[in-house]
Formats: sequence, C-alpha cells, structure tokens
Amino acid sequence: MQITFEKVGYTYQPNTPFSYRALHEIDVSIPDGSYYAVIGHTGSGKSTFLQHLNGLLQPTEGIARIDDITLNSDKKNKKLKSLRKKVGLVFQFPEQQLFEETVEKDICFGPMNFGVSEEEAKKRARILIEKVGLNEDYLLKSPFELSGGQMRRIAIAGVLAMEPDVLVLDEPTAGLDPSGQKALMDMFYQLHKENGLTIILVTHSMEDAARYADMIHVLQKGTTYLKGSPLEVFSYEKELEAIGLQIPLSLKFHQELNRRLGIEKQATSLTLEQLADYIANLYNGETT
Repeated sequence: MQITFEKVGYTYQPNTPFSYRALHEIDVSIPDGSYYAVIGHTGSGKSTFLQHLNGLLQPTEGIARIDDITLNSDKKNKKLKSLRKKVGLVFQFPEQQLFEETVEKDICFGPMNFGVSEEEAKKRARILIEKVGLNEDYLLKSPFELSGGQMRRIAIAGVLAMEPDVLVLDEPTAGLDPSGQKALMDMFYQLHKENGLTIILVTHSMEDAARYADMIHVLQKGTTYLKGSPLEVFSYEKELEAIGLQIPLSLKFHQELNRRLGIEKQATSLTLEQLADYIANLYNGETT
C-alpha cells in the first residue's frame, strides 16, 4: 500500500490566537512493504506526522494519499473508517487503552467493531497471542493482572487483529527494559519480513532506526531535515549533532577505530553485530 505526502502541512487551531504550525512542506513516499523510520527531537512534528497516516488528523495544507484514500483540508472524508482498518496505529504506552475484562475480549474488540464475526475474531486472538510471544492461557486472564510488558503485547495483538496493511509505531518500546525492547522490535521486524507488513516507526532510538529501517526521515521544527538510507542519513554526523541527535554508537566506534588505525574507508557498522564482524576481519588481517 503506497503512502504519499505532497507538501503536507498542519496547523493546530488555525485562525485563532493559539494557532501553531506543527508541520509544513512534508514530501514523503513510502513504498508498500517497506520499513520507514521517523526520527527527531520532541517538538519536531513526529506525532503530528504519524496521526495523518490513519486520518486522526487531516492536512490543513497539501495532500496525503494512503492507498486509494486522499486526505486534505476537506474534513468530510467518508473513507476514514476504511483507512483506520488499513493503518493500525500503536501509540506510546498502548496498554493504557486496554479496557475489557479479559485479554480475549480486548483483542477481539477491534475486528468485531469492523464487522468481523465473533468466531473469526476469537480465531485471530488465538493466533496472535502466540505471535506476540504469549500463550493461549492468557486469553481468559484480565489484562490488568499482567505485567506492563505483557499488557503492551496484548494491546499490540489487538491492533494486529484488525489485519492492517500498515503498522504505525509511536515509540513502541518506551518504558521497557532492554531485553523487552529487543524482543518487541524483533517481533515487529519478523512481522515485516514474513507478512510483508509496511512498518512506520517513530523513535528516539538511533540504534533501532539503523538496525531495522530501509529509509530514515529526520524531522526538525515541523519539516524535513534529512532523508535517505540509514548509512546516508548517519553520514551527516555534524548536521545531526547540530539538532541534538547522535549517530549509533556502533558507527561512532567504527569511525574512531578507523581513525586510530589510520584506515580511511567509510565506517559502515550500523549494528553491534556488524561492528563485531568488522573487528573480527581486522583481527584476521582484512580491512575491506
């Protein structure tokens, strides 16, 4: 499902003394089946951007096209319900949106709201509880008896039960311990690879953006600052530092290692695994 933004802008409370232009001149093209990361500091426009992806906000300037649905300043769009089925949005701390008495009912709520039968919804719940790393025993439990990490997995299963074509993730690992963060991000990546799911990740983690994304979009003060592949974006180290962002530690270590050894090749280690392989190659006398 192709996503295209053409000169998209958004102003909160326009034509009032409290008017605030949160986005302007945003051009985006996200191919079907891609993994797209959006990074930037708080206030850069990331959350406003992602809320356009399923119609929670509609542009006050320009046009956003998601598949065959066009969003613009016309607020009477009749296809928003269809759009929200196609684009699943996982907010920060999605576990705060749980409300049903059992895990099964919470997972089933979304698809049944879109006309899926109870039998089919329960079938999806049984499949997805395993997919998010839990077992069927959890289906009859109250979500409020679970740990924070387990509740988050249940909330994500509820979004996946809608069978979206696009999964939008707003800081999905916030508040989790490192092992929980990695497990969740690996799960999303597996869904992306196995099911061809388009993923749009909004994150403060340069490491996650470098490890998983095909393309990175850097926002600053509501507009595009940099855009490109992870290696392209992180080659602009000084420009990123100027807006308070750092390149991944593995890449910085690779750069420093090359400097100390007098190696003039570009550093390319976007992950710790790539850095380990590079160091092993150096140990074996290879510098390629």
